Amino acid sequence: MHKLIHKRIFWGSLILCLLVAVLIVRLAWVQLLLKDRKVPGAKYSMAQMAAIQSEREVVLDSGRGRLYDRSGQPLAGETVWTAAFFPRDEAEADAEESAAGKEKLRQLATVLGVTYEQLQAERSGLKEPLLWPSGSGKNPLELTPGQAKAVEALAVGGVRALPFARRYTGEATGRQWLGYLSEAKAAEAKESPTGLRVPWTGTAGLERTLEPLMQGVGHTEAYAQVDARGSRLPDSPIKVRAPGNPYYPLSLYTTIDKKLQENIEKLAVKSGVKEGAVVVLDATTGDIEAMVSLPFYNPAQISPEGGEWNNRALQAAVPGSIFKIVTAAAALEAGVTSPEEKFYCSGHYGKYGLSCLNGKGHGSLTMAQGFAVSCNTVFASLAERLSGAQLQSAALALGLGRDISWQAENTLGLPLLRPLSGEQPGAIFTTLLPDDGGARVQTAIGQRDVRVTPLQAANLLVTLLHGGEVHAPRILQRVAFANGQTLKELPGHLAPSPQGRISPPTAHVLLSLLRKVVTGGTGKSLQGSKWPLAGKSGTAQTWVKGMPRNNQWFIGYGPVGHPRFAVSVLVENVAPGSPHAATRLFGQVFDLLAESSGA
Repeated sequence: MHKLIHKRIFWGSLILCLLVAVLIVRLAWVQLLLKDRKVPGAKYSMAQMAAIQSEREVVLDSGRGRLYDRSGQPLAGETVWTAAFFPRDEAEADAEESAAGKEKLRQLATVLGVTYEQLQAERSGLKEPLLWPSGSGKNPLELTPGQAKAVEALAVGGVRALPFARRYTGEATGRQWLGYLSEAKAAEAKESPTGLRVPWTGTAGLERTLEPLMQGVGHTEAYAQVDARGSRLPDSPIKVRAPGNPYYPLSLYTTIDKKLQENIEKLAVKSGVKEGAVVVLDATTGDIEAMVSLPFYNPAQISPEGGEWNNRALQAAVPGSIFKIVTAAAALEAGVTSPEEKFYCSGHYGKYGLSCLNGKGHGSLTMAQGFAVSCNTVFASLAERLSGAQLQSAALALGLGRDISWQAENTLGLPLLRPLSGEQPGAIFTTLLPDDGGARVQTAIGQRDVRVTPLQAANLLVTLLHGGEVHAPRILQRVAFANGQTLKELPGHLAPSPQGRISPPTAHVLLSLLRKVVTGGTGKSLQGSKWPLAGKSGTAQTWVKGMPRNNQWFIGYGPVGHPRFAVSVLVENVAPGSPHAATRLFGQVFDLLAESSGA
């Protein structure tokens, strides 16, 4: 029995040794004789295939949807040329040591705007692909088409000029409606068909509200194969790999006029405004053509503590005397006054501690004249003839105190598509409608609980120009596939109030009153404007960190004969007694509009 067991062990060990010997011979055969043969179906030898560790890639386009202005100018996701550097193979490294190779590198350095030494420092020991950085380092360097051709013509090993989808320019702007991206949580990070993670998600503005439409189907990337040492394999070209889907990413077209937006941003900076907003609406459609918020923000470098990314055009602020438009509308609708009714202003109302500016009286004046010079006495008198419910109903009918921006249910696969979901509704009364005269008087002149957004204020003018019909301001007008085919048109619509609307005759009277503000009231400085204008000024008293401050407003439309634009300007938190910067900026914006319209 024991002899049989020993015999089996012997033969088993012998067979195992023979198998190992055969394997060793086979490996030696491959290593010594077959290493230089090409692998069937591949262009590399066995030795080279053994040395291949992985691909090295750099993302050129995240695949996220693109945002454009109304004429197709890029707002987010602009394609620019940039220089991509990949590890060199051994032959290319040797070639660069020659006189001709060094001359090519010097020419390349000139194209990139750096020294030969800087280029060499970045180039030496490069193991990962690099998109050549701009001076700020926030984005890859943008090449002109001529520079891109020059890079390609030099044919430096491992260097290519490639198209890059730059999400933002890296500059601070007043386009907070655009929003920004932030790093997604691990559970939210999307995996593309290429297997790469997409760790960015929209966090504010259109980037957030349109996030389901922005998601693409994968990266576009440039790649090459490298060996264990990180060197590019010989004859391994730099290739570009894209998802190949003709429909994605989507292109989303806004109502914004990019050039107008940029020019108003420049005006706002030049005027010295630190905090506030400017909104320009198409008077016919109510579409948003420009919306500037100050202070500016950089979407590529967000400071959560700073709050610059908040869109002040959508944030409610104390309106002051521009709210007298609502009070006049309520009084006219209730039939308790007329533009010709006479009042007397001594400078002090006599109760509630109310006075006109600096306590100076306006003397005898009509309601229309009181509107033009923004007389508090006239509007306090009107407020005491009205109920709180009448004031609030008039405000709601004019699109204040509620959400008015464009939205649509069950659209593009979304239960509710609402691009400007950050819009604040504002307020008229924060408590139950008060019965005391003091509360109504303070409300009637735009103080106390009243809050209005610059978007609502501009849209108020559009409402009057349309005889009392409230339009829903629109910022997104069309969504298209990547191949240009339209996926969905998003037409404008109205935003009626359950409380009803003001009548066309009242709207007509209010428009005439707004013209009187410019011809003989608080807006007289606008008489020299390139277009005849109409509007209403406002100065609201606020407190900031225990200090008295003012909000300055001017809202209006123009040209008076054939209205084309409605504009609101808010300058926030200025020292009491400061020059009225809002009126001045309003006039500058309309002069810009006149120039751009060929007037």
